Amino acid sequence: MYEVVFLGTANAFPTKRRSCSGLLIEAPGFRMLVEASPGIVSRLDRIGVSPGDIRRIFISHSHGDHTLGFPTLVLSRIRAATRLQVYAAQDTLSMLQMLWTLAYADFDSNYLKCDWHRMSERRPDEVEVAPGVILRTIVVPYPPGATTLAARWDFEDGPSVTFVTDTIPNTASIQLAQGSDLLIHEATYSAELQPNEDPARHFHSTARQAGEVARQAGCPRLALVHLGPEISNYPKVLVQEARADTDLQVIVPEDGERVRVDAES
Repeated sequence: MYEVVFLGTANAFPTKRRSCSGLLIEAPGFRMLVEASPGIVSRLDRIGVSPGDIRRIFISHSHGDHTLGFPTLVLSRIRAATRLQVYAAQDTLSMLQMLWTLAYADFDSNYLKCDWHRMSERRPDEVEVAPGVILRTIVVPYPPGATTLAARWDFEDGPSVTFVTDTIPNTASIQLAQGSDLLIHEATYSAELQPNEDPARHFHSTARQAGEVARQAGCPRLALVHLGPEISNYPKVLVQEARADTDLQVIVPEDGERVRVDAES
């Protein structure tokens, strides 16, 4: 069974209902964490997963709501039998190493049991992260100083999952997500609820724009995440906004929700 567990569905401003971004992608014999937001260890614990069970992590960019949980995650893996495989752009990898040093300057570097995998900041990239599992990344429009990667996981004889966050609608995301069985796309804003906001000014998207990206990429299912606090309590509005009277399947997952992903025939 292939599943995505939504560990956090808020943007940088968590609420009582929603924590900052985080996903867990699970498949037979495979598990990969996506983002290391604040409190990620406790949210893993709530679903019965220990830090030592996490062997791989992808982090989209260096902003704090995606990285500040990293030192605690690494510290909690001190007794793990395996090293943590970390996939990100170079500036994000550098940020993670700096966070560890700042948080635990008195710890020997041997405690930092990580292998660093630099994904290209200039062109589409791919790597086999486990037998039969390909991680593909591409650079998307981002604010100065925060190189942002969208990511796609392709499972041999299984589904594909694409994750796009902290960016505006763009051709790179559409290219990467083409035909993906599930597109997980940020919706920090809502065109319906916030008609006067300009998401592009902050390198973010609306639920409507996320729906357009899904349709242009030919994705049958869309999950909206990275929700701003002003809109996160109105999932029905966001679903309708993204669907735009089409047959696109749209969900607004809650924190802790598991979503099964099947390959489209």
